[in-house]
Amino acid sequence: MLDPPRRPIYHRNSPSSLAFPVGQTPAAAVDQAVCSPLPDNLRASRALIIWIVILLLFIGSIAAAYFGARYWHWAHVTLVVFVFLAAVGFFVLTSEVLRINAVLRKQANQLEVDLAQVKSNIDGLERGTKNSQIINQLAANEVAIPEEADSIPSLSDLEHRLHLETRLRGRVWRKIAPAGFDPQTGTLNLTIESPQPSGIAADTIVFLFEQGQASTPDPTQGAQYLGEFRVKEAVGQQATLVAVNQLDEVELQRLANSPGPWSLHETMPIDRNSMFAGLSEKELRKLLPEESVEEYLRQGTPAGPDDDQWHVLGLDEEDNPVGPEDMDKAAKKVYQRRLRDYASEFAELNRRRVALWAGMEAVAKDNERLQLALASAEKLQAFREEEIRKLSIDLAGIKKERSIIEGHLAKVQQQLARVRQQLQQTIAENRRLADELALRQGQPRSSRAPARSPLAVSP
Repeated sequence: MLDPPRRPIYHRNSPSSLAFPVGQTPAAAVDQAVCSPLPDNLRASRALIIWIVILLLFIGSIAAAYFGARYWHWAHVTLVVFVFLAAVGFFVLTSEVLRINAVLRKQANQLEVDLAQVKSNIDGLERGTKNSQIINQLAANEVAIPEEADSIPSLSDLEHRLHLETRLRGRVWRKIAPAGFDPQTGTLNLTIESPQPSGIAADTIVFLFEQGQASTPDPTQGAQYLGEFRVKEAVGQQATLVAVNQLDEVELQRLANSPGPWSLHETMPIDRNSMFAGLSEKELRKLLPEESVEEYLRQGTPAGPDDDQWHVLGLDEEDNPVGPEDMDKAAKKVYQRRLRDYASEFAELNRRRVALWAGMEAVAKDNERLQLALASAEKLQAFREEEIRKLSIDLAGIKKERSIIEGHLAKVQQQLARVRQQLQQTIAENRRLADELALRQGQPRSSRAPARSPLAVSP
């Protein structure tokens, strides 16, 4: 861009506006502006001659006025002197006009050349160009052009690329300052520096990150992902966010201790191989964890025999991908790492965490029920043990009583045996006495056995 002149352009190359340099006549100034540059001695001699001519003409006018005063009226003489002075002034002004015209013409021609160059540069920026001269001129004017570029894209191509990148990336708000966090409700207040207005609408889902470089192997020492939030309220440059998912103690502590600045992403950043293209192995190992850096290092390298079909990409002679059905026709096969969908990865991680929390809560409730059941079982055990103790005492008493009863039964059985023996003896004695009585009375003894007494005991 051309700088606007601070004073009239025809005065840039002269010490003063209407004054000539010392020792230079108006004719010499015109000579210098229009003609090619002259040597200093020739320019000085011409200026001296012009000044001598003007001086001689001035002397001649004075002499003419002196001699004419004898015959002319004084007014005529004065008019002649004024006419001469006016002619000198006219000559000076004419010379200045010629000099200004020459300067302006030279500047105008240069401006036309610069304008044509600027138009060609603008046309190259708007429509793109392969002209190396224009590319070098644009690079000299601090236009960001890759080194050794043989062409530059047009503005429409760049706008199309920007639109694609913006659509993939989504809107991003950077330099977000924290303005308060309530760990009880998970409510987060923040201040948005730019743009103004912020353009964040209520009920928008955003992803919050800490600005800065990530740290490996300890992620807590660098910038981290802070979580998924919903915009509860947005007024001017202030916004209030609430967590979409339940935050654990680590996340709550991380949010409370994060000093900012933060960045808000309307869309979760996507995984692309182009993000890591051109990085050396040392840089990749510095950026990525040791558990996953190998697949990034192998990206684009020849595929191995142990690589499954999901990590093998076939390419033709022009390095264009071929389909799975044409894999046998591929000119070469390279390793392709699995691209990660971070939004679904975090959603799956949160689902597993919720399931784990639910399982932990269920286990805790089961433990609580088991503790209650154990306490009840212990009470029942104590009751049963007391009951066993009491029953043991009763059993000991019963056994004692049984032994007593058994002793008494043995005595009764002994007495019963003696009574039976005595009864048999008494019956036999009674039978003998009956026979004896019958003999004494002269009556024959009945052969029939006597009736058995109710108290008779069978032998």
